[in-house]
Amino acid sequence: MKKLSELINVLPNQRIIGNPDTSVQGIAYDSRQVVKNFIFVAIKGQHLDGARFVPDAVKKGASAVLVEEAVSTHATQIIVPDVREAMARLSAAFYGEPSKHMTLIGVTGTNGKTTITYLAESILKNAGFHAGVVGTVNYRYKGKIFDAPHTTPESPDLQKIFKEMLDDGVTHCVMEVSSHALSQKRVAGCRFVGAVFTNLTRDHLDYHKTMEEYFESKSRLFTDFIAKEKKGFAVINVDDRWGVRLKDRAIHRIAPTLKTIGYSLKQDAEIHPAKVSFSERGIEAMLDTPIGSVKISSPLLGEYNLQNSMAAVGVGIGLGLDKQAIEQGITNLKRVPGRLERIISDDGFQAVVDYAHTGDALERVLNTLRPLTKGRLITVFGCGGDRDRGKRPIMGEIATRLSDFTIITSDNPRSEEPLEIIKEIEAGIDKGSRDVYTVMPDRHEAIKVAVDMAAGRDIILVAGKGHEDYQIVGDKKFHFDDTEEIKKAMKQNAQGLRFKVQGTK
Repeated sequence: MKKLSELINVLPNQRIIGNPDTSVQGIAYDSRQVVKNFIFVAIKGQHLDGARFVPDAVKKGASAVLVEEAVSTHATQIIVPDVREAMARLSAAFYGEPSKHMTLIGVTGTNGKTTITYLAESILKNAGFHAGVVGTVNYRYKGKIFDAPHTTPESPDLQKIFKEMLDDGVTHCVMEVSSHALSQKRVAGCRFVGAVFTNLTRDHLDYHKTMEEYFESKSRLFTDFIAKEKKGFAVINVDDRWGVRLKDRAIHRIAPTLKTIGYSLKQDAEIHPAKVSFSERGIEAMLDTPIGSVKISSPLLGEYNLQNSMAAVGVGIGLGLDKQAIEQGITNLKRVPGRLERIISDDGFQAVVDYAHTGDALERVLNTLRPLTKGRLITVFGCGGDRDRGKRPIMGEIATRLSDFTIITSDNPRSEEPLEIIKEIEAGIDKGSRDVYTVMPDRHEAIKVAVDMAAGRDIILVAGKGHEDYQIVGDKKFHFDDTEEIKKAMKQNAQGLRFKVQGTK
């Protein structure tokens, strides 16, 4: 239990109405989670203003409320200009600023974040550290695994996780930092020692509106956090034009002495391949780096996983780790859930599950699979509802151009009508390509048909959901796992239970 007066020093522009020495036992942004002596944070959302729930929170025992404008209540009020930033800083102070007592690495960008956190975690473990991860697939440390409702949790949840990690002996944490989290200041109060920028491609424009705004959100991890660390480092993909801009403009102007490590497939950057070979067994490469040649031997597939590996090598170099620990850490990682995850059938064809849900990611995955495909490349994908609609026709064009056959289906349609989403996907498809795709809104049915039509050395790509084990239709969320569906269809296929519809080959 702490006193409010012990915490509010981290809020420079605050005004208190009421007792500043009131007791604080926790912080909640959902009035349903409030218990006695909690601070209730009244967040102004897109549809609801948290100030409406102040009476409920106080009734449940809130000793103080954090607001942007004074409200009518007998509880102590903390009035601040930005309630989200204040919530983050209060949360860090309440839990003892745990990120200052461990080594925190942030990974941001549109694609590649999850794989890089897995690779960096493997390197850190191989180097003898106790590593934790906060990311899209789950939150995990010391053998404990927790579901991840958000890529980057809300600040009270995030700081609680850090505190629990620290108490359990975690020395290093690798965290995916989303653009939403940076825009909403969920990571204010965190101390990052290093950061990785992977790339920036079209996504989340339903939220950010423009690519420039999207870039500005991503940049904050570097300009607002890493640039202030005397021994901080930044690892940046300089094959990406936004990465070049981040390195050459933002960082060099704001923190010219910051240690920056560029990585590239094409340029003479700090990390780049001297030799490389791709096959269905994975990647074999020799990298030129600031610490000499580093060997990459990884079962992960494709060029973009070489990029992800280079980023992880950059993290190891930034932390001053031994070259052998870096190499072995890369080799030790055998799979990343829902990222080019392969399922082999008894009939000789294989299915690949991947989280690709942007045009760039889908194109990268298909370009990776094409040279490995000795038969047909069959793609099953859809686009999420209530999300950036502009990427739908782009993904339709890419899928039908790079696949031999495409089944357009549902992803998480949410509140949108699935067939309307599919129409927007079809808008990007060449009018002469009608015979290379079909529409099947039921994702279960689409996967079954793809498996039934596959033969010999075909490869099926099921894209968009990756590790997710649910589907959201309307306001209902139910269990759905692409990997499970594929295995079930393969088993039925082996038993002679095939399902074929008009329009498939």
